[in-house]
Amino acid sequence: MTMKDYFQLLRVHQYLKNLFIFLPLFFSLRISESDLLVEASLAFAIFSAVASAVYIFNDFLDIADDRSHPVKKDRPLAAGRVSPRVALMLAAALLVAGLAASWALSPVMFFLSVAYVILSAAYSIRLKHIPIVDIFVIAVNFVLRIFVGGAVTRVEITMWIIIMTFLLALFLALAKRRDDVLIFLETEQNTRRSIDGYNLTFIDSAMMA
Repeated sequence: MTMKDYFQLLRVHQYLKNLFIFLPLFFSLRISESDLLVEASLAFAIFSAVASAVYIFNDFLDIADDRSHPVKKDRPLAAGRVSPRVALMLAAALLVAGLAASWALSPVMFFLSVAYVILSAAYSIRLKHIPIVDIFVIAVNFVLRIFVGGAVTRVEITMWIIIMTFLLALFLALAKRRDDVLIFLETEQNTRRSIDGYNLTFIDSAMMA
């Protein structure tokens, strides 16, 4: 096991999603206020730890499916470079530490983080296999990040930010499903169970709407 394996296991590259925590500050034109920026940065780090715990749990459940995926087969758990036991212990430590830190920073962030964990766990176990529902869950999780940013900085969240974030997240989720459909059409490998409920015509129409 190398440090690179652990970075892949934590999905550090996915932390870009957590930059949405800074959007309330950005759109309220208060991003230059150092005290609020520090609070948002702490929220970013804490939420990233919680998100990594969720990613590890998801990868643990998907070990068998990921091994048949042309890209995901190289993930540390699917490739056997990190043991499931070690991965789950790391996930538990990140989850406990992340939730404890979120409570210390903001009780509202704590409850939002718990909601994120519950929704993400439901997604990993069942919801990601249900067409349409899966992309809506992804979109809701992006919106939760916006609320986290607003909670820790005490900046009011406007409805238009919520709507735009939700729509952008839906677009990104549809793009991912489009890639899965293309993989299925090219290889005849069903890499995601919900793909049976999608086709290129539907996805392209939805993305153009």
